[in-house]
Formats: sequence, structure tokens, C-alpha cells
Amino acid sequence: MQSLDDARFRGANIERLSWGARVARLSARGLGAPRSGSIGLSRRQALASLGSAGITAALPRILTSARSEALGPGNIPLARPERPVALPLNAAPIRSGLAPETGGTFRLYNYADYIDKKVVEEFGERYGVVTELSTFENMDEAITRMASSMILPDVTNISHERLVQAVVGKLLQPINLDYVPNLGTCVWPSLQSPFYDVGSRYTVPYVVYATGIGWRSDRISENIAAMDNPWSIFWRSGKYKGYVGILDDDRQALSLAMLYRGFYDINTEDPVVIERALADLRDLLLICNPKINESQAHTLPTGESWLHEADSGDLLGAYLSDRPEGYDGSTLRFWSAPKGRGPVNNDCWAILSAAKKPVLAHLWLNYLLDPSVAFNNFLYTGYQPPQVSLSAESLIERRIIPRNLQTTIFTSDAFGPGSQHYATLTAKGNAMWQKAYARFLAGT
Repeated sequence: MQSLDDARFRGANIERLSWGARVARLSARGLGAPRSGSIGLSRRQALASLGSAGITAALPRILTSARSEALGPGNIPLARPERPVALPLNAAPIRSGLAPETGGTFRLYNYADYIDKKVVEEFGERYGVVTELSTFENMDEAITRMASSMILPDVTNISHERLVQAVVGKLLQPINLDYVPNLGTCVWPSLQSPFYDVGSRYTVPYVVYATGIGWRSDRISENIAAMDNPWSIFWRSGKYKGYVGILDDDRQALSLAMLYRGFYDINTEDPVVIERALADLRDLLLICNPKINESQAHTLPTGESWLHEADSGDLLGAYLSDRPEGYDGSTLRFWSAPKGRGPVNNDCWAILSAAKKPVLAHLWLNYLLDPSVAFNNFLYTGYQPPQVSLSAESLIERRIIPRNLQTTIFTSDAFGPGSQHYATLTAKGNAMWQKAYARFLAGT
């Protein structure tokens, strides 16, 4: 039998593949989502807290008393569901009642395959402008290019982990919500004034997802959802060796090991906890030699993988877009932890300070939140918009998704106070996570 040291020396079984909206959405969170066949190593920025299983219950109180240690760019407190932050206004919003700009080009900045181009084109047709969609691979690239004026879009997709940085850098302008009535009527209550942007001063929500476990019930004998600790399936997956995968992401991979141990502070900066998670990940190299990639939306429906750490949108995308001919998707399964015991997250849209068409940019935000537009875009991306009109039961009744994937659709209650998000870390904490993950990939 191969020793664990041998497996570590050989390093992780890395497959850096890109698959449509999954990769785009990973980029939205600041991950180095790779192009097909290329290697992307930059990682998501993330947040500050304390760590140790023994103090998890006291965490909100401890962080409140240590607020000085939980500051981000511009000395703005790092936001958490239990510690919402209203971002300072860096300018006055545009006046109400202005007519939308006409003619010329309306410019959007987004991740490849993360929006239906038909949705973009129809917006341009509605307002008599040419639409131009530019793309980027990760948040580092996006913010760098916008800050240096290499690209000057009117609107951009942005992850809330990087929002403070963009606000402090004055890249974004405040929103006049008079132009965005759909936010208050169509969007979940929990995201109308989110913890990272109280009052929706700079953003509106785009799509939501949970990170959990995807599998094929015709290949995996265990009922993972019924296990006392579903996360432990990866450490029991020796018999599925060659068909197991974990996400190529420092935060998601390491937190998988933390959740397996029952440690729920996925924003910890405790080096002891991070080192323990690294050791547990290394054990997987011997147990199942997992593939480390972002291709689960493709490999689960094709049967190339049977068990994979995944986001809810991956399974929806697998069913809606990546099913091979002859496979009905009835054996796809997804599990995510109860609220507070596993990560959920969402992406946003914002308006650039340098927008040439600021009124039209506001109307774009409102347009994306229109129920019919959001639904059509959902069918393309596979990622759920936080629309009050959309539910698992309605999607099943309309035969959009099968009942076996009802667990991929969430309600407003899954977000807000008590939920767990991958949030912004201090620079020191972020480096700690990245270095631990790099050691895992290198097998050292």
C-alpha cells in the first residue's frame, strides 16, 4: 500500500478545468478561475475572526470586544451576518427623475458565461443602445483594470468580499434606489439590505448558492443526506477512489476539513485550526486521491465523478446544461448543511463611479431584478436569483428541475443573521489560508 508520505510527496491530483457558470461564479468570488487547460492560482480574499472549536459559541461577543482587530480597507469594520456594516458614501447618488441616456454604447463587465447574452442584448434593444460585454477571470484582474482605467464599464459584477476595497478606492458610485423599485418588491427580504452593504448603498444581489456535496445516487451506496456527519463521506470514500473531487479553492477545500471536524467558523484565522484542516486534507490523498477541479457540473452528469464537493448552482447547471444525451439527471443529488453549519453566499452588481451612462446603469440593476429577466437568466447560468416569486416547488411543478434537486433551491431564511458566509479576512489571515492550501497542492 502506498504510504501517506508518498501520496503527499506526489501532491494533489489537480485538474484545473473550467466549466461555464461554475468557473465564472468562482471568479466572482475572487478565485483564480482558470481558462480551460490553463492554471489560475490567485485566490479569494476573505475575512477575520478568531478560531478554536471551544470558543465558537462566544465568537460574536469576542469579535465585538475586539473590533479594532476586525477592520478592513479604510478602517471599515469587516462585515458579518451578526455584524452588519453600512458603507460610507463616497459621493452623492444621482438625482431622481432623470431620463435614461440614449444612443452610443452601454458597457458591462462580468465573468465569462455568467450571464445570458440574450438578456444583455434585450436590455440594449429596450433602451436604444449598443451593449458591450467585457469579461475577466477573477476579482483581482477586474479591480486592477478598473482602478487603472484600462477598462471603463458602466456596471460590473462584484463579489461582496471585495466590496469594501472597491468603495474605499472610489471605484463605485452610490445607488439611488428610486431607480431600482424591483429591489424592494421582487428580492428576498434578507438581501434587500444585506450585512455587507446595509441599505444597499452600492450593490444589488445577483445570484445565490450554498456549498455542499454533490453525488450520483446510482454510484454512491451511502445516503449522504441521512448520515450523522455528511461531510465525513470524503474520509470514507476509499472505495470510490478515482471518482472523488474537491473544489480547487483555498477557502472551500480547507473549510471542508473544518466542517468535517465540526468546526463552523469558516472565517477563522487561528493557525492551529488551519493546520489541522491541512492535515485532514492531506489524509484524503491516501484515502481517495481526490481530483481537485471545478468541473463537477460536467463530470457528475457524465459519470466521470461520483462524489464531489460542489455548489448548489453546479448541480442545477449539470441538469439544465451539461447532461449528456440519454441521461435524465434523476440520480443527481445535492446536500448542504443547515443554516449556520455550512456556507452560503451571493454575488452582486454595482455601478462604476466613471459610468458614462449612470441613469441607464441604475435601470440595468432594476432590469436584472425583474422576475422574468431573472428567471430567463437562471435557465442559462444555473444559479438561483433571490426572487420571492421563485421556489423549489414552482420549478418542479413547471418541470424546470426534478424533485431530486429541490435541495438546490433556497429561501430568504437561508441568508441573513445566523448564516455562514466566506467573508473578507485580514491580510494576515488571507495569507495564512493561501499558504496552507499551496502546501496541500504541492504535497508538502
